Amino acid sequence: MLQDLRFGLKLLWKEKAFALTALLTLALCIGANTAIFTLLNSVVLRSLPYPDADRLVTMYNLYPGVGVSERGSNSAPDYIHRRKLTDVFSDVALVNGSGFDIGSDGNPQRVEGQRVTPSYFRVLRRRPLLGRTFTENEGAPGRDKVAVLSEGLWREIYGARRDVLGEDIRLSGVSHEIVGVMPEGYGIFGDERRIWVPEALTSEQTADDRLHSNNWGMVAQLKPGVSIVQARQRIDALNRANLDRVPKYRDLIISAGFHTRVVGLKDELVRDVRPTLYLLQIAVVGVLLIGCVNLANLMLVRSNVRMKELAIRSSIGASRWRLSRQLLTESVTVALVGGVLGLTVAYGGVHLLSMLGANELPRGQDIRIDTGILAFTAVVALLTGLLFGSIPIAQLLRRNLTDVFRDHDRTGTLSRRARWFRSSLVVCQVSLAFMMLIGSGLLTLSFSRLLKVNPGFTPDRVTSARFSLPSSRYQEDPAVRAFITSFLDRLRQVPGIRSVGITTFLPFSNNSNASVIAIEGRPLSPSEMPPVPGWNIVNRGYRETMSIPLLQGRDFAETDTETSGNVVVIDEFLARKYWPNGDAIGHNIRRGIDADDPPHRIIGVVGSVTTLNLADKSPVGQIYFHYKQVVPRTMHLVARSNRDSPQVIGALRGALTQIDPELPLFNVNTMPERIARSLLDRRAAMALCLIFGGVALFLAAVGVYGVLAYSVTQRTREIGIRMALGADVRKIVGMVVGYGLRLAATGLVIGIAGALVLTRLMTSLLFDVEPTNAAVFLAGCATLGVSH
Repeated sequence: MLQDLRFGLKLLWKEKAFALTALLTLALCIGANTAIFTLLNSVVLRSLPYPDADRLVTMYNLYPGVGVSERGSNSAPDYIHRRKLTDVFSDVALVNGSGFDIGSDGNPQRVEGQRVTPSYFRVLRRRPLLGRTFTENEGAPGRDKVAVLSEGLWREIYGARRDVLGEDIRLSGVSHEIVGVMPEGYGIFGDERRIWVPEALTSEQTADDRLHSNNWGMVAQLKPGVSIVQARQRIDALNRANLDRVPKYRDLIISAGFHTRVVGLKDELVRDVRPTLYLLQIAVVGVLLIGCVNLANLMLVRSNVRMKELAIRSSIGASRWRLSRQLLTESVTVALVGGVLGLTVAYGGVHLLSMLGANELPRGQDIRIDTGILAFTAVVALLTGLLFGSIPIAQLLRRNLTDVFRDHDRTGTLSRRARWFRSSLVVCQVSLAFMMLIGSGLLTLSFSRLLKVNPGFTPDRVTSARFSLPSSRYQEDPAVRAFITSFLDRLRQVPGIRSVGITTFLPFSNNSNASVIAIEGRPLSPSEMPPVPGWNIVNRGYRETMSIPLLQGRDFAETDTETSGNVVVIDEFLARKYWPNGDAIGHNIRRGIDADDPPHRIIGVVGSVTTLNLADKSPVGQIYFHYKQVVPRTMHLVARSNRDSPQVIGALRGALTQIDPELPLFNVNTMPERIARSLLDRRAAMALCLIFGGVALFLAAVGVYGVLAYSVTQRTREIGIRMALGADVRKIVGMVVGYGLRLAATGLVIGIAGALVLTRLMTSLLFDVEPTNAAVFLAGCATLGVSH
């Protein structure tokens, strides 16, 4: 084996052109596969960093009949009842995202955290780095305030001091005793959280009449031997039994299709990005296959040139196995060296993926090439070497080496079988390249149509930020109203700011507050679904700042206060759905199904806005309240200005600090940046598929050229004889070109058939584009024709 290796390396050193071409092809193809697999492994395949992570599940309630989001949440009574299923769950926990203001003296900051039941830490079963987690008693109302820090926050604020336990930290103006520190990377449900406090559930929250007041995420650990299907069956039985706890809404809940989704925690975390990442992995595997075909053709050419050498070695006693081993050793050596070079490409590819926003994916903060990825690269390189190395070996085993010394073999004329096989490889290249072109073309067309979607407002020159008024310092509604009024008045005086507004729900901000409403004078039948629109609290300047058109009625006025009649503005979607005759103005609505809340009179209709992403085709409608009548505590600030964004942000921070130096301004972005971020995964998938499609097209074109060039070389004597006998040069050229065109056309036909099948798997990734879009297929055919 060592002798084969040394001999192979000597040959490769002599054949520098072949070696360089092969190594560059392998480095590119293997490197791309390693980079994408690194992303796929880090985000989708790798287990969660907790003991028995495969037994971790999440649950949430769904009401498909109402038409709200496909992702729901859970109620506090659900938590109480599901914890009693001790034969199903080892433990169950509630989780609720929450932000906290820390720091003072004009330098406050916002820290993202979670309010969790004490069982949360038992469910995940990860030991604290320092101290302890919460006791069960600390989850009861009225107990001392305690907090657990993340390792990052502990190092940042306290310099990793181990005597920090027992010290107080002020969270939004309330002192909490530090009892523990969790290790880096701890947390679930999105970005890493930096602090945890106990969720103290009250008896009012856990009462049966709050069964469908869904405000919490839920995570649980299954008992050993219990499957997700079994857990779902038990939850379904529990839900049926609990219908009798809310008899008043029993028919409505049944009509809403209420059920609880139970799914593996890891699967749920990556559900949205999994199809895109698998698509990218399939694309780079296609590039690798095309590269292998090119290398196989190169190896066939090389082995054909070396056939006389192999025949001589055979004649002096070398067995077919010995010669095959030599060829295979050379192929695998080239592949492994290409794999090493591919790692360099992979490191650059991972960096490129981070630049494209991969680190913002779920679990995307720890994308790295580890020992597992190195092993993957080695296996891919080895399999690649075996794949393209086996083809010349097959040719060697089928060929009669004694024919090499005969005169007819020296002519170099290819056998029909050899020519057919080489042509088949090129056809495979062309078909794969075409399928990748179609996939990237569909994604590009889909993305271009997304960019043309009107979000319902004008995002240019609008800067947004968020702030929160802690109840510890702003306990009464008048204090909140006074703060908001003062803050907005101060901002209006800033030079360059044309208008300012506040809102509790900002488009493309991933926060919402949908709730059932009742329309006065329109009672529901027992099985009829009530409207569940989004609820939004704004000031009178919000619509102007966002450039949302007023379609009917009026906007909020200064006279709309806490002492005047309650009024609301609705969007066009609700107006058309429930008042198709255009007579929504003057009607009253109430929050909830019961008539407990005061009525609000509709005074205006505004344009509908896209709320979560440009591809959202399932609007639920929006209701706008005035902040002086329904008081918010956490809200977004929007400002339209002629100044550059950094200047506007500085002005916003300065105005807030002047009023309350302990309040931080956080989640600061321009509206175009928010929209761009919502398109990040689609943009990245499109860009990468275009790159891979371009590489595949180039490799396929090189493959066709290589086969034609080799065919001409091998048929030189035949062509010379034809010309000596009077054949026209144009006919000779036409014969060669026609051969290439036939290969491309055959590959195109197979590629079209394959694309028609495979692109149907992309339906969930496309917006307003059919997977069989004729324009894309025609453009793909034209591109392939021009390149070949």
